[in-house]
Amino acid sequence: MEKIQLELGNGLLPLVLNAIGEYILVTMEEPWGFLEEQLTNPPKKVIFNKDTQLENLEELIQREKTGVDYIIGCGGGTSCDTAKFLSWKWEIPLIISPSIISVDAWLCRSIAVRVNHKVKYIGDVRAQRYLIDYELIKKAPKVLNWAGIADIISITSALGDWVIAKENFNEMFDQNIFVTAKEIVQKLMLQADEINQVSNKGIEALIKGQVDEVELCEKWGSARPEEGSEHFLAYCLENNTHDKYIHGNLIALNVLVALKLQREKAVFDYNDLQNFFDRVGIQYQPKNQGIKEEDYKKALELVQDYVRREELLKGLWSLNRVFDEEGEYSIQGILDWIYAF
Repeated sequence: MEKIQLELGNGLLPLVLNAIGEYILVTMEEPWGFLEEQLTNPPKKVIFNKDTQLENLEELIQREKTGVDYIIGCGGGTSCDTAKFLSWKWEIPLIISPSIISVDAWLCRSIAVRVNHKVKYIGDVRAQRYLIDYELIKKAPKVLNWAGIADIISITSALGDWVIAKENFNEMFDQNIFVTAKEIVQKLMLQADEINQVSNKGIEALIKGQVDEVELCEKWGSARPEEGSEHFLAYCLENNTHDKYIHGNLIALNVLVALKLQREKAVFDYNDLQNFFDRVGIQYQPKNQGIKEEDYKKALELVQDYVRREELLKGLWSLNRVFDEEGEYSIQGILDWIYAF
């Protein structure tokens, strides 16, 4: 398996862009405002894209194609997935430099697109270079970088799902992968204060956690060690509302819900995770995310059918009985709990 090689430094991205040939830059307004004045070798074209619906991306490749040496992805998940899509379709070398580390999309070989508002993974593309520019990342709002813990912390509930799938559905299981995944989370949780400060050490902890998680999933051959009930509940909510949420904040909330509902099968204690989230500063509270209680209730009511219909990985939502009729493990009990955060 090809290891991910990172280049790290202050002011790294402008240095690289000023020394390469012609390129298209896929980015967002904020990092572009920071970069533009530092470039003596400006991009041949700048693309701002906020929509990863597949039909929009297909239109983009027809409309924007220009002969260049590189595609540069600089932004969050949407910019990086758009850059990966263009690189894949046009067969042009890719350079990725995340301006926000709120999700792990910048590292993944697959491209997250949406078809009828549902997440679908397509393609296979590895960037030629991964540039971690501390100065650039620190320009982003801290709350967005804090959200970067979620695609690592989702391991906590994904592992509980894996235990449930092994015991109830005879799913393949690898103890070494399982233990390694646990260790990735445990190491990250030791860096809560550095992550909160978005210090170089905190950025490195986030980056290392994301790299280790992505490489572990590639080694296993699927996202099983990292993605489970917490992500599927998010997909169900988004499918119902068609609203956009900060991915990491929503996943963090769902991690707490999934861990509580996994009960004795949970691999991590949800109280420990909530304390970690509070130390980091991540905005997991549903009220802070603008999630209406009736929308979250509907997602809890429909998520089991959603997982079956979409043929997602088995786990918590595949059990016949997830919720109690009343009390803290009922749907209303979960809602009362999280809306008191």
